Amino acid sequence: MAVNYSISLRKNPKDAEAAPKAYATAQTLGTYSLNALAKRIAAQSTVSRADVNAVISSLVDNILDVLQEGYQADLGELGKLRLHIISEGAETLEAFTSDNIKAVNVRFVPGETLKNIFSTLEFEPVPTREATRKVLKAQKAGSTVVDLEA
Repeated sequence: MAVNYSISLRKNPKDAEAAPKAYATAQTLGTYSLNALAKRIAAQSTVSRADVNAVISSLVDNILDVLQEGYQADLGELGKLRLHIISEGAETLEAFTSDNIKAVNVRFVPGETLKNIFSTLEFEPVPTREATRKVLKAQKAGSTVVDLEA
């Protein structure tokens, strides 16, 4: 199974004078809803979709609780979730207060099985979303020429 990606030129945010470089961006096929995942899991087991949905919802609630309690949530082969604090530096330890904390994010650390899957991925180049939009717009207008730089 291949991962779709597009390529775009991006500037270095740390060096505005540097020439842009080409980078890959993963292109998703869409979002798989909780309901769709529950239906898929139910089809692979003896558990009903409603029960799967309830268990997943409870899992999410409990992950939020344990993160707030200061724990790391271990999701087995999938990986671990933990809180990550973003703060401004202070001149001294004594000068640092909770006011220096600017944001809290969730950090995901993939498990070994997931890491192994990453090493076996294949990649397929596809047009960027913007290029696809321009092509579709041109097709609807009856044009056979698309200016991707405009």
